Amino acid sequence: MLKKFFHYLFHGGLITAEVVAMCAIVSLLSYSSMYFDPIKQTWANFQVTDTYFQMENANAENVADFNSDIVLYDISQCYSRAEIAAGIQRLYDYGAKVIALDVIFGGMGQDTIASDSLLRVIDRCDDRIVAACRMVPSYDSFYKEHSFFVPLTNCVEASVNVENETVRHFYKNLTFGDTCLNTFVYEIMRLGYPDEFRKWVDLEESNDKGEYLIHYKQLFFNRLHIYDDLFEDEVKDKIILMGDFQDLRDFHNIPVPLDGVRRICGTTIHGYSISTMTEDNRFINEWSDMTNLLIGLLLTLLFATLCAYVSEVYMDLSGFMITVAQLILMFVLIFLAAYIFINHQCNMGLLYVMLGTGLAGFCAEIHYFVLMKLNSTNKVADLRKNKENTEK
Repeated sequence: MLKKFFHYLFHGGLITAEVVAMCAIVSLLSYSSMYFDPIKQTWANFQVTDTYFQMENANAENVADFNSDIVLYDISQCYSRAEIAAGIQRLYDYGAKVIALDVIFGGMGQDTIASDSLLRVIDRCDDRIVAACRMVPSYDSFYKEHSFFVPLTNCVEASVNVENETVRHFYKNLTFGDTCLNTFVYEIMRLGYPDEFRKWVDLEESNDKGEYLIHYKQLFFNRLHIYDDLFEDEVKDKIILMGDFQDLRDFHNIPVPLDGVRRICGTTIHGYSISTMTEDNRFINEWSDMTNLLIGLLLTLLFATLCAYVSEVYMDLSGFMITVAQLILMFVLIFLAAYIFINHQCNMGLLYVMLGTGLAGFCAEIHYFVLMKLNSTNKVADLRKNKENTEK
């Protein structure tokens, strides 16, 4: 019995080696990146975690989370810098912990009096101000868009750049050519959440990717408009995210629908990013690529061993049985990964497992086809040899 197990394990190892070789050859083909471009683009617009978030939101329809620490402060339809300056001053006087301006104020403009009023307010409140900047690609480099008051005050400046296609991650810092900037989320965390910030810095040392998955489970924030009556208890010790929630230029695609829409304001995305780091049961531990690769190789070896057993014992039905086993394994892995993700906030990468087990069946067929051809050739050679010996 043990001898047969090692026999199947040996052939499973050969099949696994063939899977690895096939993947290596495809990755080295000069045309592979062009040939598989549609697949690559489709994969870039969809991740398995998108499905997990949809499942989580479907289960949490009646139990949505609320972050009381963050206030979304809407300045849409307000075109006066003097009014915005007055609003910032009120927020500061009422004890807002951090006032993050997700708006870029260009030059002084024609109304220099209003701009000067805004400059003076920022100068007085700069110890709690985080000002947005944006790196914009040009022909051969990047140039930075920032508010006019940044060089004239001591306020903190941070990048509000997000991913171009679908926003799934946030970062500690971003590099644009020779320029490295701290992100909006990073600076807000540093000023508003010093304890969580220190944990994040320590975590960064062990995170080889340097990127963090935004937890898109449905979340609500208190939302105020600049023209609303403001009370001190609404903003005292709160993180204020100020933005224009009607500016479509700042709307971005997200992987799951929230309130029925897949494009939301960038300021709201920053709120979800901060909540991922600060709220309970929202930070997602992502397994490293090496861990996912090793697990993928192990499961591929086990599945290839099963393929070897089925191919030898049930030769006529091997193709059908392997396909059924692949489907069962795929569903089991997806539901297992979804359970771990939703209940334990841990992201198990399935790419290597799916790729390995998907190719194992195909490689098993090739493997045993070659073995059968070799056996047939050897039998023919033996028959000829016996015939020659008989004639002699």
